[in-house]
Parts: sequence; structure tokens; C-alpha cells
Amino acid sequence: MKAQYVSYKAKSMINRLRHVDDWFWGRYTLNPYRGCSHGCVYCDARANQYGLSESFDQKVLVKENAVAVLERQLPRLKRDVVSMGGVCDSYQPIEKDRRLTKEVVETLHRHRFPVQVLTKSDLVLRDLELYREVNRGAWACVFFTITTFDPYVAGQFEPGASSPEERLVAMTEVAKAGVTTGVAMMPLLPGISDDDANIADIVKRVKDAGGQFVLGGGLTLKEGTQRERYMTFLGMHYPQALSLHQRLYGDGFETRGSYGPELLRRVRDICAEHGIPDRMTRPILPEDPLAANKQIAEKLFLRAYDLTLEEASSYRTWAYRKAAWAVDEMEENIESIYRQEDRKGLLRIKGIGKTLAREIEGWLQPGL
Repeated sequence: MKAQYVSYKAKSMINRLRHVDDWFWGRYTLNPYRGCSHGCVYCDARANQYGLSESFDQKVLVKENAVAVLERQLPRLKRDVVSMGGVCDSYQPIEKDRRLTKEVVETLHRHRFPVQVLTKSDLVLRDLELYREVNRGAWACVFFTITTFDPYVAGQFEPGASSPEERLVAMTEVAKAGVTTGVAMMPLLPGISDDDANIADIVKRVKDAGGQFVLGGGLTLKEGTQRERYMTFLGMHYPQALSLHQRLYGDGFETRGSYGPELLRRVRDICAEHGIPDRMTRPILPEDPLAANKQIAEKLFLRAYDLTLEEASSYRTWAYRKAAWAVDEMEENIESIYRQEDRKGLLRIKGIGKTLAREIEGWLQPGL
């Protein structure tokens, strides 16, 4: 069914996250369109938490007043990374004619905000020179979702998107332009695209094409339309994988047991074999007075991720995550605190005990 596009006046354009996204490093999220005509079968934007209609891939709202609303909002916000495309693809087909995403990025650039775009479309190349300008003034990242290069599987699960081959070509051009790029290998589907051969094929091709990272992740199955649609689709087209999904997920939205951490360990190992990181390096603006806080927080977030992969106790994992949030959201420079008060100053930070204080001290002493 062809998507219907409807003009819509947004009250707000930019959403400030409660905590920084420690996968993509966005502080803010933004979607020029409400809905997405790519029609990906696995998309969890159909989940109730996003407030989108069940038919959001058939009726897409175009936020016609996006620039005017942004011009009102941006001067009140602290500059940090704006992530686009996490829910509704900013370069879905309507963008070719409407050019709303381009107008939005131009507005963010005028206000010197770093911009990050995740997409399944090679249409983003139309705006490559704009992203180069954003990158010169702040920071830009354009990266792509690729979960398989099998044209049959991709065509079934991502019917409205550019082909994976087209996305890889686009990523190659982004890399040549000097803009940060890579691949979100998400979601890897149990029994369909989560095998080592598929993962290695993607990782190798991304590395050879100039990608700087490959992020791996599994599928979430959220109660309601998303889960029902996806499981019905499996029953019709991949019945051999249906029982595996039922066993792994039960009634939950995440896999049970060791499947999730084991999948991410395999992604990490394969990335290491090919010499490409399985995490995205956090961007730091040169003039950021709290750069040290962000760098220390990044190390704490990475340690929490390591513990997740090691299947450590949730208490240990959350201790690092909460400490990362505390450091990241401080208004005082952690280097200044340490210079003035040594370890005692670190112990004053919420969530930092003796063990974490010693670890942070080790990072601060040799210089960041």
C-alpha cells in the first residue's frame, strides 16, 4: 500500500533525553516525519511507547513547521549531539521532494549543533556536502542500518528501504568525505541473520568500505502491534525460526538467558578479528568545558557494557552505569575537582564509592 503523507504542525521538534544515549551519544532526538514508509517488519516504532499509530507506515505526518519550531527551541538548549532517524527514517521517500530533513539539518548547522543521522536510504548522499559543513563547524555522523546483504531477506524485512548494497555504496562516499560513518547491525534476527557468517560478511565489507564502527544488537519484541505483526510474518515466511523466537522471548520483549550477551560477544570478537570497533567513539567538541566529564563517563559506560557482555551481576553493571550518568551530568569539571581535592573530591560525586574513585583516579592521573 502506498503511503499517505499529511501536513502536521508540531508543538515541539526536539526531545531532550533523560540521560545521554551511550550507544549513539545523542543528548537530543529529532524526527522531521512522524511515521515511516520503509515498512520494516521488525520495527519497534509500532510499540505503544512512541505514541505512533498502528498504521504509521501507511500514514506519515510531515512536520511542516519544523524549522520555525526549531528556531524557537534551539537558542534555549545547550549544544550537544542531536540524533535523527532512531524512530522514523529522516530520508524516507517523501524527503526526495519535500526536503524537510535538509532544512532541519541546515537549521541545526546555523546553531552549531552536532548532528547524527541513522538511515536505510542512500538519498542521504544528496546532502553530503551539508554534512561536511556540519562536521567542520561541530561534528557530523551519517551511518546506516545493515543487518544482511542477502537481497531476499532484506527485501522481505525492509521492503521500502534502499538495498543493503546501495547503503554500503553510500557509506563509502560518506567515509571518503571525511564524515564519521559506520553501520548499525540492528536488529540481528534469531535464526535468520544472527549467524557468524552473516555477521562476518557485514563487518568485513563495512571495514573495507571505510566504516569506523559496527554496532551489533538484537531484536526487541514489544507487546502489541509490533510483536503480533512480526510473529505473524515469521509464521508465514520463516516458520523454522518461529519456535526459536518463542523459546528465546517467551512473553518478554528481550531474549532470555545468555543469548543476548553471547550475541554481542560474537559481534565483538568478529569486529576485533577485522580490526574495527564494536562501539562508536564519543564525539567531544573542542571548546566543551566539561570534555573531561564526558570522556570519563564514556569509560564508565564502556565498562558497564563490558560487564553486560560478561554477564556480571546487575548490581555491578548498574553501579558503573549510574556513576557514568552522575559524572556525565555534573556541572563541575571532574579534573578540577580532582586537582583540588584528590580522591576525596571524587568520593563526593553521587554514586562514586572507593572502588570507582580509584578507577577514575587512574584515568585522570596520566591525563586524558
